[in-house]
Amino acid sequence: MDSVLMPSEIELFVETMQPHGMKNLGTEQWLEWHNRLQKLNQEALVEAAAVKEEHVQEVLVSYGKVSFRAVGKRKGDLVFRLQAKVLIHEAVLVHIWKYKVLPKLLKLEAEPQCTFIAYSVLYHEAVCVSLLELVMYHASFCEALDDTAVDLLDYVSGVISQLLNAKPRDQPQHRENAEEELFRQRGNLSFEIGIRALSMLRYLTENMDRLPISVCNRVYTTHDVPVLLVEVLHAKPWQHDDKQYHNGKWSQWDGERLAQAEAQVWLTLRHVLLDPECPKYYPITENRRNQLVRLICLMGPHILDQLSPLAELKHWLCRLSCLEEYAAPAKPLLLEPVLEIKERILQECGGKWRRIAEKQLQYIFSDDRDTLQEAAKKLTEAYNTDLIEKFENDDTHTCVNCGKVAIQRCSKCKRFWYCSRACQVDNWQSHKEKCHH
Repeated sequence: MDSVLMPSEIELFVETMQPHGMKNLGTEQWLEWHNRLQKLNQEALVEAAAVKEEHVQEVLVSYGKVSFRAVGKRKGDLVFRLQAKVLIHEAVLVHIWKYKVLPKLLKLEAEPQCTFIAYSVLYHEAVCVSLLELVMYHASFCEALDDTAVDLLDYVSGVISQLLNAKPRDQPQHRENAEEELFRQRGNLSFEIGIRALSMLRYLTENMDRLPISVCNRVYTTHDVPVLLVEVLHAKPWQHDDKQYHNGKWSQWDGERLAQAEAQVWLTLRHVLLDPECPKYYPITENRRNQLVRLICLMGPHILDQLSPLAELKHWLCRLSCLEEYAAPAKPLLLEPVLEIKERILQECGGKWRRIAEKQLQYIFSDDRDTLQEAAKKLTEAYNTDLIEKFENDDTHTCVNCGKVAIQRCSKCKRFWYCSRACQVDNWQSHKEKCHH
């Protein structure tokens, strides 16, 4: 059977997961951890693509239910057993590193001889996000996040906002210096992470009833997700000239086909705006109404044909455009949660970014031949793309009931795709005999 890891290896890798500190990025120990995480990500991708038992997701949820607790303590360093939640820590850690430490490294070493370890650190964030996106499809994983969902929501909202100004750049014809190359790679990875974050945001909002109430409050108030997504839909970062970003690459666009990323945005908007809890947290002011009604002009027939659930949202928006400012109900009194992961990382670093860069220089931009060969060997083992390519497809699915483009699949058997909940219900009589419970 095609597989990246054995079940026993998956359990070992997940059980021994521990977050790393900022100072450890690029070290030999960190490369080994990056190797393991990449293999977990590949195994999860293979399991999802082949409709196999999703063992990675089950193990992550199992260990994710373990509470936040310190298991070791050294001066200036706390080691936490986060299990599934460690993925959020690692994504936030590298996100901070690439804007705070990487520029300092390039000032200390303007022309490094080798940059592949620095790229591996950048890619580490993308691996964490990819694995999170895969396992967050399951509500049980979202529920296991508990209070850490607040940190994840803050991170996801931040990387999505970067999509408003992000466009992937091709490798230029002229020879790049190290700084240009790494900044181009950073931008391209940030774009891919932002696109994946759109799916992650949808999974978070659809499971708000399973998460702490502070998550709901931050969706509507702190981050104003509806207005953020309106801006994303108008920016259309997944489109460039006559090409559309689809399944991790740019391809020709026929002018009507709905990008998967765009569909995720529309479904998230529909959920958060039509949610019964919305009026409690989201009073429609004049400014918000002016922003939201901008969606109506985007909801053409080709959008509604491919996403029929949006008809209800369009009706809601049309009514909104005719109404005066809503009367705001009494807002529930909530204690604002602290972003535990981000704050802990910043506190540990203490703003001493240059000092951290000086210590990392020997690892990130190493010029020792033996060290580089050993690092390259580990990374080559981790980036085994042959098996992944075997399961790649065009990621296009059609509704088994009506034949329209489908982006939602049965959460039980994971084999049948539907364009809407209504079609799934309508098809249930023929589907239930084939669905694996």
